[in-house]
Amino acid sequence: MIKWWLLLAMLGCAYALPAAHAQQGGIARIEPLPAPGQAASQTAGIFQERVFKADPGVSSVIGNGSWRLQPVGGLEQPLLLVYHPYSARVGVRLSPGAVPLTRSLFDRNLDPQYSRHALVFPLTGDGPVEIRVEGARYPLQVAVAPRSRHIANDLVQVRVMQLAVGVLVGVSLTVLLFWAMLRERVYLLYSASMALQMLFLLCSYGEAYAIPVLRSLATFGAHGIWFLATVSTMVSVLLLLDYADLRARVPRIARLMRWLGIYLPALILVLLVSPWPANKEWFPNAGNLLFLLTNLLAILALALAWRGGGRHAGFILIAWVPLVAFSTARAMQLSLGIAVEPWLQYGLPLVLAFAAVVLALGLADRMLTFRQERDTAQEHAERDWLTGVVNRGGIEHRLDWEILNTRRERRPLSLLFLDLDHFKQVNDRHGHAAGDNCLRAVVRAISAELHYGDHLGRLGGEEFVLGLPGADRHRAMAMAEHLRRKIESECRNVEGIEVALTVSIGVAECDAADTVASLIKRADKAMYVAKHGGRNRVALLDAAAS
Repeated sequence: MIKWWLLLAMLGCAYALPAAHAQQGGIARIEPLPAPGQAASQTAGIFQERVFKADPGVSSVIGNGSWRLQPVGGLEQPLLLVYHPYSARVGVRLSPGAVPLTRSLFDRNLDPQYSRHALVFPLTGDGPVEIRVEGARYPLQVAVAPRSRHIANDLVQVRVMQLAVGVLVGVSLTVLLFWAMLRERVYLLYSASMALQMLFLLCSYGEAYAIPVLRSLATFGAHGIWFLATVSTMVSVLLLLDYADLRARVPRIARLMRWLGIYLPALILVLLVSPWPANKEWFPNAGNLLFLLTNLLAILALALAWRGGGRHAGFILIAWVPLVAFSTARAMQLSLGIAVEPWLQYGLPLVLAFAAVVLALGLADRMLTFRQERDTAQEHAERDWLTGVVNRGGIEHRLDWEILNTRRERRPLSLLFLDLDHFKQVNDRHGHAAGDNCLRAVVRAISAELHYGDHLGRLGGEEFVLGLPGADRHRAMAMAEHLRRKIESECRNVEGIEVALTVSIGVAECDAADTVASLIKRADKAMYVAKHGGRNRVALLDAAAS
């Protein structure tokens, strides 16, 4: 529920943000200027190349070719804005005979006072300007706006990007530290996936090329963005497979996901970076098709895994579905020449940040689940199935810790070694079932007298040890004598059978040189002293006597 409220809050903030630009803003008229023998057209589309024709009814959309734009007069410090230029190179001639200003998203010398979600051309007057567009894959949105309004909207864009990138960097570095400590692959895949998603976001919005350490990526142009998008998809598929354990839960769909999301993208990446084929214009269509098919298949696999009890698949669904929906909607609007609404423009970075946070919460839950499973398995491994107390390995582990605490805190520690007298005769006379009932009865009698921090364990057969942190030899002797009398009294009759159980107890106090083995050995010797003394008694063995 909290995760959904977080998503709604982010989308609400994005919806409340001011529009990045208005349709037909500040433009009185725009008309194509076709070159001789050439029509103003461009190729664009998500699934296949299509010819884009300028629509006279929509004055804020242009494509490849030359255009004459008449701005609305009376604007203060007007700016010509070309939104989401992507691969396009735009040249603007401010007046007849003037040298055209040519800019693209990948230029390093763009005016640093503006963000790169739009190419900015300051206008010097109210006269018509000529625009030349080359290499555009999508219809371009253009507007003319006062400088003050654009700067205000630009500031919102920058703040949203800073918030999203800050969340992505912080969460990714935190999870990367977990990987450095735990060396579990899913943490590394998460950090790599979020880093690639962030880098693709910065490049597609153009902001990466204004950052000094990333500026060199502009050399690769649109091909670099295609490469990042494809690698990001491949790493994300690996993350989904590991994160939700899809290989085990939906093996057939997971195998198909590997083909669509890893092997085929790797093949087209090889073709992208290789000299053949020389024309790479087919790549975005192939990449977008594989992206959509992979994500649809991933959502199906995650839904099936979640319905089958895969808790962590639910975390991915909450994070992944909004991200895929926003990415697809933005690509569709750009491809169709529809102005990207502010909630979508700003929402995509925020949804990516939301996905990073939800997936990190899922990793934390995953770690907690594995820890609980490990603790449960360890508890079962250290538990004696017959009596319910810890077994030899468990009691030795706990005594080892208590000896360390004894030395660190300078407090006493004593050990009682308990051995049931003539227990073999009980088994021989009444059967092993009666013997088992006797062991359980003794454990119940002892457990009722334990204090917080005491440790009772079964070494094997009829032998038990009881660790008493904070008890010196005198308190330990008193406790041993009390237990001896209680067992003699309460275990005379067990489950209706007269067994007359008694116990011999050896007591040893831990000294500075003791280990777990030596402490148990001394208590065992003390127990034998009690046995040789006639049984059903308590004996103390000093360190000097051992």
